[in-house]
Amino acid sequence: MKRPVSVFLLLLVSVTSVWSQNESPYNFNWKRDLVNASATGLVAAGGIVARLQTTGLTPSQINSLDPYEIPGFDRPNIKKWNPDAALASDIFLYGSFTLPAFMMINKRARKDFLVVGFIYAETALLTLGLTELTKGLSKRARPYAYNPDVEMHYKTERDARLSFFSGHTSITAALCFTTAKVFSDYSDNSTHEALVWTAAAVLPLTTAFLRVEAGKHFPSDVIGGYLIGGAVGYLIPWLHKKKPLAKGMSLSPVGLEGGAGLYFSYRL
Repeated sequence: MKRPVSVFLLLLVSVTSVWSQNESPYNFNWKRDLVNASATGLVAAGGIVARLQTTGLTPSQINSLDPYEIPGFDRPNIKKWNPDAALASDIFLYGSFTLPAFMMINKRARKDFLVVGFIYAETALLTLGLTELTKGLSKRARPYAYNPDVEMHYKTERDARLSFFSGHTSITAALCFTTAKVFSDYSDNSTHEALVWTAAAVLPLTTAFLRVEAGKHFPSDVIGGYLIGGAVGYLIPWLHKKKPLAKGMSLSPVGLEGGAGLYFSYRL
């Protein structure tokens, strides 16, 4: 009888309590999520191996590239080459790495920093893995490989065969969308949420534009990167979020002596 009574008492106490504003909006199980994080780490490791196994094109292979094999939507981009735009896109990418620190401005998120950090880590590893695996498998030549005005040594590098999809765009989108989703989960200010979501959409779009202008990617590369990164960035926090039973109510598992139970809470 001890176990059922414990579960009943836990539910009874929880139903009569008001949900604290400082409670995490996430249902986080460290054992489960360490396994998930390890899985995303393996995906990332596999992606890096796929990248390293990619070999550069030879000059004869580069000279035999046919621009008319490129879809018409992408073909005009082979004429672009802009190192300044490439540098600017690097700044946007590395700047997005500071977004987890931005979340620490929020008091509730700051108290939950381990969980928030874990969500960012899972997002980054999965996005990196999917990006690198796709690049290593597709081995698509970058636009500048077709450009006769670009020096040959750039074209023969391994990186010249890693066009699809854009890593700068996917990682920036993933980190931006994660930030917007996590911010929304902790915030009660709809105006602030709208501003953060707008910034989350615009920053990776700007990165994508710069990658295309730099001649580093075709439009289809950055579209793919934006969609994949944005999807991962939204879904990882969403999968961890406590699912409400009804307005103001939530249900999450907890450990009990001799078994397990459910924690039911109600927010006024």
